[in-house]
Amino acid sequence: QAGLEWPREVGGRFARTWQGHRLAMAAYGEEAMNELVNKIQMFVFARRFRVQDLFGDYDKLGVGRVTRVNFQRALEQLKLVTPDEIDALADYYTDHPPKAVKPQNVNWKRLRDDIDRIFDEEETQEQAKTTQLSISPMSTMFSTFVPQSTEDDARVQHLMHRVAAMCKARGVAIKNCYTDLDRAPTANPSRQNAYRSGKVTRSQFIRNFPFKKEFTDDDVDLLVERYTTPSGDVHFMAMHNDVSEVLPDPAQPFPTSPLYLRPDDTQWSHQSIRAVARIQSKVVEKRIRLREFFQDFDALRKGLCSVGNLRSALTISNLGKELSKSDFEELVNTYAQEDGQFNYLQFCNDVNQAFAVTGLEKMPLFRAEMPDAETTSPARRNSMRLGDGTRSKIASVEDRIRTQVQKNGIHLKPLFDDFDRAHRGFVTRSQFTRVMSTINLPQHEDTVGCLAGKYCDFGNHCDFNYKTFLKSVDPPVDDVETAMMEMTSPHIPFKPRPYFNERQKVIPRSSSSPMLRSF
Repeated sequence: QAGLEWPREVGGRFARTWQGHRLAMAAYGEEAMNELVNKIQMFVFARRFRVQDLFGDYDKLGVGRVTRVNFQRALEQLKLVTPDEIDALADYYTDHPPKAVKPQNVNWKRLRDDIDRIFDEEETQEQAKTTQLSISPMSTMFSTFVPQSTEDDARVQHLMHRVAAMCKARGVAIKNCYTDLDRAPTANPSRQNAYRSGKVTRSQFIRNFPFKKEFTDDDVDLLVERYTTPSGDVHFMAMHNDVSEVLPDPAQPFPTSPLYLRPDDTQWSHQSIRAVARIQSKVVEKRIRLREFFQDFDALRKGLCSVGNLRSALTISNLGKELSKSDFEELVNTYAQEDGQFNYLQFCNDVNQAFAVTGLEKMPLFRAEMPDAETTSPARRNSMRLGDGTRSKIASVEDRIRTQVQKNGIHLKPLFDDFDRAHRGFVTRSQFTRVMSTINLPQHEDTVGCLAGKYCDFGNHCDFNYKTFLKSVDPPVDDVETAMMEMTSPHIPFKPRPYFNERQKVIPRSSSSPMLRSF
């Protein structure tokens, strides 16, 4: 049993609280007090109920103490302990001066800690599950109801075997016959008991009994007598549980298809890139001001925050999904101080090095470079590591495809665009195989796997980057590429050549500039 930890010394900080302990032990004794607390523990554990909720209305400031009257009112809500037992608990958990002053001197938090200890002790939980009777298939609800003994127990056992046999033969569940009376979602005058209490009235039990034709009235009355509660109701769930114990499992085996993942020994590029570098590339890609998310948790601007605040800041900035558990631990180990605080200021400075140079105002001749595609590549691409043999095989396959495309003048991009309606730049491996079959270049599965090792750079083996593949096997002509760059670049208006040089002297007319005249 989960007993109380009684103080072993009278002096010191236990001197003044020992008076309440002696009063409680004089009335009940140590064993009786332990049984009383254990009784409340069983009641609370069965319903997953927290004692703290009873005292919330009487302790608004959360000091942990209430008056004796409010202590009694809170425990009376359980409808489990008697007034004498409540007085004994109040005497035991009373704090004495100078720790507390009347009238608010009953320490309910110590009572809460003693009762909630059952949620941490697995041995006590198993004892509660084995000693109490379940009233429903839900493993979190228990009842202390015990069927009553009758004068003719042999006849009752014979009737229970008949009920179990008929339930098995006809597929009847006792509890389903009383569902409308016990679990109706709306209030109903016919529901005389609490919601999901597992009990109905005597007349309701007889009226809904499923085997009235096979059982006489005396047989039904004998079953009613066995499962009658002290309040006069019939506990049909206890009868259902007794019948279910002797019945086999009604669930029939069905075929399943469990997921078995193949072992993947592929080495990816992200495994060799530090977590800070990946965050840096993601910040540059999304243009995120990372420091502002941390300043919400640092009102004094000390540059420090807790590890929980780090997780919150990364989640708010939508960067948390980019990091795994090991990456997060790497950040904490790199920037955490001795007191456990996270130095987010140093972290933000390291991330901002990609597009901001510290002390730039002191270097007037320094030319900072703007971030390009290579800067954001660690955030956008996660390619596989390939060996030299695989790379040479991929190069030979690309040469064969490139020769066929240039020889027949095949335009591959429209074929891939048919499968990429969202214009992501990726298709699946099966779609890539279909495109190759369309141009009469069917590829073997091993060959497709080699190409996927180079062009599946999205962190998986399925998404094939066809845009990078087209740049290799179907590169555009130089003139076409220049025209495409001019179309996508900003407009540059026509600017005539100046008629003077750097020294502000007029350039004489020559054959290279016939439109200029000298004055």
